[in-house]
Amino acid sequence: MQELAWSDALLTGIDVIDRQHRGLVDMINATAARLEDQSELSAEEVRSLVGFLKDYTEVHFSTEEALMSLCGLSPAYAQAHHHNHDRFLALVGDMADELGDDAVPDGRQLLAFLGDWLIRHIRGEDQGLARRLRDARQATDAALSTAQSSARAQAAPAAPLMFADALAQGSAALHASEADVLAFISGDRSAALVVALDAALLPGEVIQANAAAEAYFGAEAGALGGRPGTSLFSDAQVQRLPVVMSEVLMHGSFEGVLECVGADGKPGAAAARVTHLVLNGRIVILVLLSAAQREVAGKRAAVPEDAGRTALSRHPLFMCLTLDEMTALEQQARLVRLDKSQQLFANGTDPAGLYIVISGQVGVFAANERGDEKVLDIMVAPQIVGEVEVLARRASPATARSLSSSTLLMIPADALRALQSSSPAFAAAVTAHLGRRMHERVREIAALTLHTAMERTIDFLLAHGTDNGDGGVDTVLPAQKGIIASYLNINGATLSRNFQQLSDCGLISVSRRFVTIPDREALLRFRLQ
Repeated sequence: MQELAWSDALLTGIDVIDRQHRGLVDMINATAARLEDQSELSAEEVRSLVGFLKDYTEVHFSTEEALMSLCGLSPAYAQAHHHNHDRFLALVGDMADELGDDAVPDGRQLLAFLGDWLIRHIRGEDQGLARRLRDARQATDAALSTAQSSARAQAAPAAPLMFADALAQGSAALHASEADVLAFISGDRSAALVVALDAALLPGEVIQANAAAEAYFGAEAGALGGRPGTSLFSDAQVQRLPVVMSEVLMHGSFEGVLECVGADGKPGAAAARVTHLVLNGRIVILVLLSAAQREVAGKRAAVPEDAGRTALSRHPLFMCLTLDEMTALEQQARLVRLDKSQQLFANGTDPAGLYIVISGQVGVFAANERGDEKVLDIMVAPQIVGEVEVLARRASPATARSLSSSTLLMIPADALRALQSSSPAFAAAVTAHLGRRMHERVREIAALTLHTAMERTIDFLLAHGTDNGDGGVDTVLPAQKGIIASYLNINGATLSRNFQQLSDCGLISVSRRFVTIPDREALLRFRLQ
């Protein structure tokens, strides 16, 4: 691979982002030089490179999302950017999962992928993001204020870095950029708090608060640091924090109303935006409060009309709820974290509640007496699992377990059943939902019995894809190919042959879990042959 030349064409004009990009360029070039000296990277070098890439993407993407919040970019734009970040983080996660004593990704392929992604990422997404940040008043005041003073950071190194040196310098630069983001937060005009998360993914202690936040909460300088984050909110708001955090984890941010305890010691509604950051390898949250819009309890702060919506309120099953019903349900929800392959509920048992997938994937499995398993469902965000058993008051006929590290939002069974009994609108929504699920099962049975393996493969790719605007479809495979094959009721070898045939015909291209369909109509014509 040729050396990537750092040039003005790659500059975004946002200093902290440019320095992070430059760090990855240096890492790519050092890796290329290392491959020139020796034909292959050692297994340990590949592990180090993937580890650095994981750290880099988490810090770089969280930096961009923090700047979007600080500069007030629209939640819709930030959410689209967040989903692009999630796609790449999933790919890096796959690389990390593949690392083992006998399974190491090829260094040259990894390097070529990184170089191609970086150029497309900078010239596409990030330069568009930078233009939006520069148009925002806060971006001019904060993010660009250090560009001239840090110009030396953009200068080319005197000589190419050695691989180990590039890793060390890259890691150090990432930590330095975290400090830059904290500096931006300190200087922001809004009340801004950086809060740690506890093991349950709920706010822990306050790590940093700017002067505006200290004034908002009536605290002396430095007094908010170390204070429990939950002490800043009303008791009712603390109960709703799992739902707020589920929105942050799923979409990258939450924008709506939070009920905070202000300087007068009374709870009041404040327009708020919550997003996530990565600091020193751990996820924290950035909370921005618009103090000027704070009003007394019982009144709403001025926020966009669609603000405050969450994974719970967006779901068709819950759209009919009144504000009081939704609030009561949100106060009983809690987050559940699962390790890969961890069981959620077993065949013959009663699920504790309904689970909304926030991140990761959950598989639903049937098994026979010999222990053979069939995948019945692959559930991804924002799908729900366990609701049929809870609402029909029946034990589960299948087992549910995570296919990857996953986070779910659980609504207790008792709360759902009480609502089902008291709300005619919710009871009607339950009937409609169960009817949709029955129709889904009929379509699946028809596909398994009447469609060929190739037809089922094509239908699966299209069902899990999104239009890319150019007549094509981008699909992210929701699970490993063996899981998908079981769901389609074919063996893994058949699924691989189908993918290869479609690739040979130019109908798809596959890169790990990402499948690109350049021409949707051409794929459909092939299906009809």
